[in-house]
Amino acid sequence: MYLLSRVALLLGVILLIAAAVLLGKDVIDINQLHAVANANRSTNFPSPLNNVLITVGLAAVGGLLAGLGLRRAERPRPDTEAGRP
Repeated sequence: MYLLSRVALLLGVILLIAAAVLLGKDVIDINQLHAVANANRSTNFPSPLNNVLITVGLAAVGGLLAGLGLRRAERPRPDTEAGRP
């Protein structure tokens, strides 16, 4: 199980880095689309960037808390609880 947990941790870190890179690309794309959409209008409309960033933050915090909750939910085995090998 030790190897499996290390592989899961490594995969999780790689996925978080990939998600951060994609989020950066999405922020740039949203800013460009917002600028183009406002170029020929007489009135500006709000950028959706703030909602995207809030959603990402909430998802990250929710995932962290859910992962901590699942990890805390594991019960120790009775034979290791009393200090026996």
